[in-house]
Amino acid sequence: MHGNPLPATSFNKTALPISLALLDTLNNVLNKHTGLVEGHHTIHFSNKHYCAEHGGYHPVEIALTKGVNNLYSILCITDFSFNGYPYPTLERDIEFDFTHATVFTRYSGLKSMTAPNTHKLYTLWESKFIANLAKGVYK
Repeated sequence: MHGNPLPATSFNKTALPISLALLDTLNNVLNKHTGLVEGHHTIHFSNKHYCAEHGGYHPVEIALTKGVNNLYSILCITDFSFNGYPYPTLERDIEFDFTHATVFTRYSGLKSMTAPNTHKLYTLWESKFIANLAKGVYK
């Protein structure tokens, strides 16, 4: 006998074109934690083999908030990487901040989400992230 499918989680619209694949991933993670109350939540995606010396798959955090209407809003998506020498630290590499409608990249600094090519940057980043998820690189 098969169990009932988990209810779909609903998300508010964002300023960037978040794919159904990413929303489905978030939905699956959130449905594993059915007791989530209203407020902020952060989902962490990491690969234990990522290190400053050899690189690898960057850790990613997705911050969400659950509203009174049970709708989730994506607040921020942050991709981290090791930076600095001789003592590298984990710092944000790319950040899509939906709360402030800004995008940060390590090499370009802070820009508005409406800046040219922001949609392209997001789509490229997300497609790589989804491909890495499909390969099972994050635990």
